Amino acid sequence: MRSNVFEITEDHLKLLKNACWSNVNCEFGAPAIDCKRPYGNSSGVIDDIADILGIEAVETYDGEKTYTREQGDYCRKLHDELVTVLEICCHWLSFQTGVYERHDDCWHLVVQQF
Repeated sequence: MRSNVFEITEDHLKLLKNACWSNVNCEFGAPAIDCKRPYGNSSGVIDDIADILGIEAVETYDGEKTYTREQGDYCRKLHDELVTVLEICCHWLSFQTGVYERHDDCWHLVVQQF
């Protein structure tokens, strides 16, 4: 079951701004974010998200650059939440940060963020 409270953050909007959009040519067709390279074409989706958000990789003992589990989990969480972000933004015809609450299948802004 989906939550009835959701917060749209600046990080969500940064990802949407940098998303790679296309038209999926299936059945009637539909706009979609590229499922293979949603934010570009680097070495991986987490790398792209981290780059967009300014998240710095940490250096391992052998000199490799990687992301902590927390950083990777945060990037995945934001990506997974974009369906809800788009649902709210399309409902309001606005891309605005804040806390939204769902009542009767409609999202209502309850706390506006600046």
